[in-house]
Amino acid sequence: MHNDLSTQPSLWQAVEAPVGHFSVLRALPTAAVQSVGPFVFLDHFGPFPATPETLPAHPHAGIEVMTYLLEGANEHRDSLGHQGVIRAGGAQWMRAGRGILHAETNLPALAPTIHGLQIWARLPPEHQFDEHAYRAIAATDVVQWQEGGAGLRLLAGNWSGRQGPIPLTAESLLLHVQLAPGATFEWDADALAGFELGLYGVTARAQVGETALARGLFLHLGKAAGRWVLNNPGTVVADVLLLGGAPVRGPLVFGGPFVVDSRAALQQVQKRYFAGEMGTLDGVPF
Repeated sequence: MHNDLSTQPSLWQAVEAPVGHFSVLRALPTAAVQSVGPFVFLDHFGPFPATPETLPAHPHAGIEVMTYLLEGANEHRDSLGHQGVIRAGGAQWMRAGRGILHAETNLPALAPTIHGLQIWARLPPEHQFDEHAYRAIAATDVVQWQEGGAGLRLLAGNWSGRQGPIPLTAESLLLHVQLAPGATFEWDADALAGFELGLYGVTARAQVGETALARGLFLHLGKAAGRWVLNNPGTVVADVLLLGGAPVRGPLVFGGPFVVDSRAALQQVQKRYFAGEMGTLDGVPF
């Protein structure tokens, strides 16, 4: 069991950031840490009342974009004509590749509250301009099982011979851990050799050794080896996201909704967007 995190990067609090008509908790990137495995962006939104406003049409390139809902329902539309509706427990997944526009709309008629995570995974440099792809993943598609008092939902990657449904290109792991009061979840980091890992507190409070992981806190475990123990000392269910994977290869160049490996590549995708080569959606870009 690991109690000493002195050799690991510090625990940090997600910062509040405006997105359209609402605010989110942004846990990645930070000034000190741009990525954990392939993951370069983590926004936590809600819970708050679902309203029918659309997150306006906007582009992405160089990444895969996921929206995972804990509560609510939303609809995805994009500039290639893909459309899909998911409810709580499901996920929208889109490979942006060389560029695509999308919009997401809450569906309050289906669910009054919205709560979830938007996560971006960096495509490996040789795949950053791959063709686009989209998939709506229903809650029933997510691999689920129990280990003791912990409910596990595998969204992406491989865990104990199980495979998550989100087809991320880079080696990765997205595991939603739901800890009942008093429950414990243990894992051996040696079985994930070479992976960078992190823990994000979604709800309530969990404990990693002496470190409390409350809502909005991110703990970067790095490439730490050995056995780790996550437990819930509280009286309500605690939700934690375990995420990571193979470290990003090559430079990371952020340009708003684009994440690529060079300034030249960024200029290329910006030019393609303004020329309409990523398609148009709801009058965007013209």
